[in-house]
Amino acid sequence: MMARLSESVSAESLLARTVRGIRGADAKALEAARARQQVLTKPEGSLGLLEDLSIRLAGMYGQVPVPVPSHPVVGLFAGDHGVWAQGVSPDPQEITTQQMVNMAAGGAAISVLSRQMGAQLWITDVGALHEVDAPIRQRCVRRGTDDISQGPAMSTDEAVQALEVGIETGLEAVEGGADILVTGEMGIANTTPASALISVFTGCSPAEVTGKGAGSDDRRHQHKIGVVSRALQVNQPDADHPVEALAKVGGFEHAAMAGYILAAASRRVPVLIDGVIACSAALTATAICPEVRDFIITSHAGAEPGITASTSALGLPALLDLGMRLGEGSGAILTLPIVQASAHILNEMATFEDADVTDIKVTGETDLPDALDTSAPPCRVLVLGGARSGKSTFAESRLPHGSRVTYVATSERNPDDAEWEERIRLHRTRRPATWQTVETKDIASVLLADDDSPVLVDCLGVWITRILDEVGAWTADPGDGTWQKSLRSRVDELTDAIRRTRRDVILVSNEVGMGVVPDTPAGRLFRDELGRLNAAVGQVCDEVWMCVAGVPKRWA
Repeated sequence: MMARLSESVSAESLLARTVRGIRGADAKALEAARARQQVLTKPEGSLGLLEDLSIRLAGMYGQVPVPVPSHPVVGLFAGDHGVWAQGVSPDPQEITTQQMVNMAAGGAAISVLSRQMGAQLWITDVGALHEVDAPIRQRCVRRGTDDISQGPAMSTDEAVQALEVGIETGLEAVEGGADILVTGEMGIANTTPASALISVFTGCSPAEVTGKGAGSDDRRHQHKIGVVSRALQVNQPDADHPVEALAKVGGFEHAAMAGYILAAASRRVPVLIDGVIACSAALTATAICPEVRDFIITSHAGAEPGITASTSALGLPALLDLGMRLGEGSGAILTLPIVQASAHILNEMATFEDADVTDIKVTGETDLPDALDTSAPPCRVLVLGGARSGKSTFAESRLPHGSRVTYVATSERNPDDAEWEERIRLHRTRRPATWQTVETKDIASVLLADDDSPVLVDCLGVWITRILDEVGAWTADPGDGTWQKSLRSRVDELTDAIRRTRRDVILVSNEVGMGVVPDTPAGRLFRDELGRLNAAVGQVCDEVWMCVAGVPKRWA
């Protein structure tokens, strides 16, 4: 792609010579890195942005394995802005110089983080309003820009001069051994020109890209949007003429950061950009020379809307999102370990062949079963209770009233027993219309039927009575155990069906073993066999409940 420099920029200037030396990412290194990522011992793409970043590093450095960047230099540029007079920031301008002193003394956030990451911090005064008496680099183009809401921030020559301050700084850092550059800035009110530049180079409206900055309230924020809009109307910056646009609505530190980014690209080293100011500088640099994008690593998403607009326009996802809006380079330097990790992954992770691990891209995926059982396991519940204890009501409340339910009534109709018929009628009346009633003592067949609707069995006390009738238990001679074998077989059939069913099932039964001992043989027989049945069913159920005086309590 052609670089976009105006005719007023000398072909022999440092800016022009730097731009001419920029080439995009190395295609062969990119392909080699992609090929290696595909054979590392992991599912392809499973390390997400780390994989993409490692491939981009290969394209920047032009080799695989890639150098692990370990000699970072933070290039921090400071300047002040005439637009501050419009009240776009709640902070006084002297904070710019005060913070430069603080940074040089090691007390600012970027100072602390640079020390932690083993980075050199180069602080450069490129346009602060007041001279700083501190051990910093003095490269001041002019003491503050003009008010962009009234006219251009600077002349084109001053913009080129500030760009070249950044280029010189970047080249000096790389010649001194830096293998990754990190952008930083300081300047009260500098988010206002940053928003203007982002609007120019993204095509977004001022309202879409102008944030609150370091501490504005809603009222000042709306005022700030208006100031940015007025600056664009007054100056009419054109994205196709990026240096002139920078001169019209930018700042000296914005220009120097753009130059710093150009220097990184010209020396084929990555550059980490921070926050909304650095994003505006990155957009300016890529507008001057589009190939610069291949060397930019976006650090954090941040709280400013201009960051989102910029990363979208650059097509580069942010690696961190910590809700930060400090700037200074704080987000960029925090991203350094992630960049280093991506390089280590590409260089040091074993391949499938090295580690003798099966690669499904070669062997193929394992077969998928014809059918997968993804259904939830059935829930089997036993509800016990005495007469009129509320057990049936509780059991019915556990099932959906608006869906289909199979209600198994184990009793037999007896038209000659009016009281029994009335009980049946009352039970039927309270059942929802969607429930289907099945009158049978063959509970096992219902449970094993090809049906997924829940089942309610009411009740096992009546069922055992009918089975005792069926096997002749009431009339058997003492010592005759034939009926007992038949009864055990029927109980085993029922419990096996409860265990095997794929349907949710609730079984209601009487608890008769807690009262007095019946004074008749038949009463004792019923009590004992129902107790044994309840115990057997309880063993194959997931839950056992007991209702007393209308109150259910879970026992298992």
